[in-house]
Amino acid sequence: MLRLTEADVHRILIVRTSALGDVVHILPALRALRELFPNAEVDWAMEPLSASLIDEHPQIDRLWVIPRQEWKRRGRTLFGWIGVTREILVFAYKLRRRRYDLVLDFQGNLRSAAIVALAGGRHRLGFHKDDVRESGASIVTNHRVAKAPTRMNKFFKNLLLVRELGYTGEFLDGDLPVPPDLRAWAKETLAALPGSGPSVIVHPAVSRFGEIKRWPIENFRGLIDLLRTIDARVLITWGPGEKPLAESIGRPNVLAELANLKRFAALLAEADLVIAADTGALPMASTLKTPSVGLFGPKDPEVYAGRGVQVVASTAPCAPCRLRRCDHCICMSSISPKRAFEAALRALELRDEMSLNY
Repeated sequence: MLRLTEADVHRILIVRTSALGDVVHILPALRALRELFPNAEVDWAMEPLSASLIDEHPQIDRLWVIPRQEWKRRGRTLFGWIGVTREILVFAYKLRRRRYDLVLDFQGNLRSAAIVALAGGRHRLGFHKDDVRESGASIVTNHRVAKAPTRMNKFFKNLLLVRELGYTGEFLDGDLPVPPDLRAWAKETLAALPGSGPSVIVHPAVSRFGEIKRWPIENFRGLIDLLRTIDARVLITWGPGEKPLAESIGRPNVLAELANLKRFAALLAEADLVIAADTGALPMASTLKTPSVGLFGPKDPEVYAGRGVQVVASTAPCAPCRLRRCDHCICMSSISPKRAFEAALRALELRDEMSLNY
C-alpha cells in the first residue's frame, strides 16, 4: 500500500482522457480521493468531448484539455507537425510546473502513459500490469495496485487506486452536478411530450468504435411502440452526427436540436427512465440516480453496468466476448423488444416503490 498523508499530497493529477462512460466511471473514485485528501488540489487531463461535461465540476480545480484529434489532424503535414510539436512541448512544460505529488493513471494505455510521463510526479500510481490495456503502459508508474478480481465492475475497479492510498470508506456515489436552469429546461422539454405516462429517454446510438454494441433500429422501433401502450412520453436522443440514426427509427419526438453534454445530462436527470445499449448514457444515468435499462450483448454487464440498471443481457452462446467487430452481432439482435419493455416496467415499478418509501 502507498501510505501518504495529507502533508505529503498537495497536488494530484487524474489521467483519463476518454471516453465519456469511462470518465463517468471515475467519479466515485474522485469523491473518495477528495475524502482522503480534502485540502489537495485535484487536476484532470482529458480530451475535449468529455471535458465539456465536467469543466465546472466542484471537485476539480483545473482541467487540462488535450486536443489529441486536432493535433493528429494537423500533424499530417510538415509545418503542421512542427506547430503541434511546439504545442506539446509547451503543454508538457506547464504540466511539469504543477509539480504533482501524486499522478493517477485510470486509463492504462500508451496514450495515458505518455501524459503521466510528461507530468512526472513523485508518486505515479496505476493498475497492475495485467490490467492495463496496452503492453508497456505501466512502465511509467512507480506504484501499482494488485491485480483486480476477474469481472470486477468498472466503478469499483477505479476505486482500487484510491484504496491503495489508504481509503477504507464505503463506496460513494459520484457527483455529476446539473445546473438548475438546465434542469428546468429539461423538465419543460419532457413535459411537452405527448402522453400522460412516465418520461422515457431512448438513446439508440453507440460510439463510433463500439458499433458491435448497437441494438437494431427495428428493435428500438418495436420497443417504442410497446412504451406507447402505457402512454409513455418518449424522447429519442442523439449526439454529434447521430441524428440520422435517431430519425431512422421512424417514430416521433426525436430531440429537435443537438444537446451539449450538460443538457444531455439534464435530460437524463429529469427523465423517469433511460434506455440504451452499453454507452455513456448508462453510467451517466446511474450517477444521476435515474432508473435505466441497459441492453448488453458483447460487453459483460457485471463489468460495465452501473448501480440501478435493469440489465437485459443477450442469451447468445457467444456473449459476452472481447471482439471489436463481428459479422453477425446475434448477441444484440437476439434481445427482443418485449424483454426490454419488461425490464422497463420493472425499473419504473422499483422507481415508484422508492418514491413511496421516500
